[in-house]
Amino acid sequence: MSLPTYENITVHEYRDKVLTEVTMPFSAEYAVLLKINGLVYLTMACSGNHLSEHVTGYLISEGIISNTSQIESTDIDEAGLTVNVTLVKDAAIAQRLERIKTVSAAGGRTKRTLPSEELARSALPCVRAQSVIEAMNEFLVFSQEHKATHGVHGAALYSLEGERLAFFDEIGRHNAIDKVIGHAAVSGISLEDKMICSTGRVSSEIALKLIHARAPVLVTRASPTTLSVELLRRYNLLSIVRAVGGRFYVVNGKENILLPAKGDVQNG
Repeated sequence: MSLPTYENITVHEYRDKVLTEVTMPFSAEYAVLLKINGLVYLTMACSGNHLSEHVTGYLISEGIISNTSQIESTDIDEAGLTVNVTLVKDAAIAQRLERIKTVSAAGGRTKRTLPSEELARSALPCVRAQSVIEAMNEFLVFSQEHKATHGVHGAALYSLEGERLAFFDEIGRHNAIDKVIGHAAVSGISLEDKMICSTGRVSSEIALKLIHARAPVLVTRASPTTLSVELLRRYNLLSIVRAVGGRFYVVNGKENILLPAKGDVQNG
């Protein structure tokens, strides 16, 4: 058995002033439970393939073990999304096991426990398609640091009309999103009528950050994972992905995208 590496998901493409239903592949994301010596250790958000190599590499890179001889066995249950690793009995290894409880696919934290259903939104704001395009056109060329280094992610806060309110560069997409949310919090800025724009891929960790922050609108240049799509739809966030070059795809909330009237001039 091999877990699928992607899933075809129905979304809505905005192009040439219209929304069209399309099907496109998104990378699969799985919450794999890692057990060590039969005890629950952590949940890993990952692609779900090459689990033996993934777990072995994690144990070595985190300094829990130093080589594969310290692994007695690795039992993988793909159907149950569980990996149980039995390690040799060693006092030093036991101490190291206490250092980290949760790891993600890209540096964030993930848990199997979902947020309260009270965080699911009953209503979403409306945003003009042209505002999304104009905001992203500016956002994607704004970072001087990215132009110089190509080594940072960006995140920004925009009004629904496309006005930039805050921008942050960061070496990680999680950190950049955190800075936007933190800026809004310390500045007393409501997110209810704002868009959070990102350069990064939307994994479940990113989706959970937005859900907890009560941010209603996400716009990103990149793609979501299958698990993040599930979360964005379950908690009802207006979710726009692959927004670049005058077009974008709506994962959730297409009814809240205001299309241009016929005859309107559109800047791509």
